[in-house]
Amino acid sequence: MISEQLKSGTSTKQLNSEDTLRVGECTVHKRQLEAFCTSCHVLICPTCLMFGEHKGHLVDQMDKATKDIRSSMDQAAKDGILRLEKTETVLVDIRHTKLTFEESKQKVLKEIEQTFVSIFKLIKQRKDEVINLINQHYEIQVNNIDTQEQIWMDKQIRAFDVIKLAKSTNDYQLLEKATYILQSLEILRQTPTYKNVYIVNSIDTTFNLNNISLNLSEFQKGLQSWIKLGDSVLIQFKC
Repeated sequence: MISEQLKSGTSTKQLNSEDTLRVGECTVHKRQLEAFCTSCHVLICPTCLMFGEHKGHLVDQMDKATKDIRSSMDQAAKDGILRLEKTETVLVDIRHTKLTFEESKQKVLKEIEQTFVSIFKLIKQRKDEVINLINQHYEIQVNNIDTQEQIWMDKQIRAFDVIKLAKSTNDYQLLEKATYILQSLEILRQTPTYKNVYIVNSIDTTFNLNNISLNLSEFQKGLQSWIKLGDSVLIQFKC
C-alpha cells in the first residue's frame, strides 16, 4: 500500500524518473504528499491542489483513497475479471487475428509480385516487337537507298571508263568497246529521278481502348497491341 509505505518511511521511486525521492515528497514543490487526486489518480501536495496543475480537482484523504482502490480490486476479483484465463483467451484471439492478417498480407504481396512479373514480361515482349518493327521498316528503306546507290556507283564507273576511252587514239580499241561505250552513253543520258523513302517520325503510345475501366486480363491483352508506329515523314532523294 502507498499509504503504508509513506507511514513506514519506505522510499519510493517515480516511474521513468532518474531521481530517488524522499519519502512522501512532491517532486515538483518538495512538500509532503497529503492527499490523493481522484481525477488524476496520483498523490499530491497542498501546493499542487491550491496552485498547481491539480487545482480544482476532486481529492480524497490517502486512507480513503486506499480503501476505495482495494474495494475496486475486490469487486473485480469477485466479478472474475482478474482471472488470467480470461485475458489469455482474449490474447489468443488477438494473436490469431494478427497471424491471419500477416498470412493475408503475404498472400496479397505474392499475388502482386506475380501480377507485375507478368505485366513486365508483356511490356518487354511488346518492346521487343516494336523494336523489331522499327528495324524492319528502316532495313527496307535503306535497302531501297542502297540499290540506287549501287546503280549510280555503276554509272560513275561507266562515265570514268568512257572518259578514259575517249582519250584513246586507238580506233580498234574504240570499235572493240563500242557496245559498252554506246550502252554507257545511253545509261548516262537518263534523266535523274526521285525515289521516295519514309522515316518514322514518332510512335503512338496511346492505349487505344474505349473502355477505361479494365480488369487485369483486359489490361494485359491491351499491352499486346500497345505502342505502334506513329507518323512517318516522306523524304526524297535524287537517283
